[in-house]
Amino acid sequence: MQMDKMFGMDRYDRTARLNPALLTLLPALLFVFVWFPAVWTQLGAIAAFVVTCGVLFALTRLARKSGQNVERKMGSRVGRLHTASLLSLSDDRLPKNMKTRCRSYIEKHSKIVLPSLFDENQDPKNAQDDRLLAVRWLLEHTRPQSEASLLLNENIAYGFARNLLGLKPLGIAITTTVALGSAYFLYDLEIGSTAFVLGALLCGAAFIGLLMWVFLVTKSWVEHASQVYAEKILSLCLEH
Repeated sequence: MQMDKMFGMDRYDRTARLNPALLTLLPALLFVFVWFPAVWTQLGAIAAFVVTCGVLFALTRLARKSGQNVERKMGSRVGRLHTASLLSLSDDRLPKNMKTRCRSYIEKHSKIVLPSLFDENQDPKNAQDDRLLAVRWLLEHTRPQSEASLLLNENIAYGFARNLLGLKPLGIAITTTVALGSAYFLYDLEIGSTAFVLGALLCGAAFIGLLMWVFLVTKSWVEHASQVYAEKILSLCLEH
């Protein structure tokens, strides 16, 4: 039985939710491995038990919840709300021809009447709700072909970025603690010893990880992933 099926996780759960959580916790696990090898051995003995107690599932829920908080705070800049905004006649981020074809396809096949520019100006909230309904219909309507169209790949890429951003505070806290803790333990070790080399590598890796959390895991990264995902969703209208 495949691991993703065994633990009730599909490809999205495994890549977009579990992987960000594991990446966040990895420095802490390496810290235990380097500085507390006896504890690490004991951890290895109980790993199977811990997994069966639902820790993997809990990690995916943690990443999912963190990602949802990010999406809620960023509003229409990411996610389905962002995709819906691209269908607005007052938004110029999509080529005009592409937007016209997308709107025509949705109105023809879903029977949803998308708001005109006048409607958008008169009632922006209701107009956004109508566009969001259209996006939800499009996602459901194209679900069978999402794998073949690579839509799932872009959804996973966006989910991974969003969830990793949600875990950023925890990631910064862990890498900072690991870097400082390793530096503290290195102080009393003989330079050149195996323990010193491993500790120095861990300290350096944790510092690099901290820089990556600060400068690479950003809102702009998530926004870019959301834009690519949104364009992929809407491009499905052009394939018919």
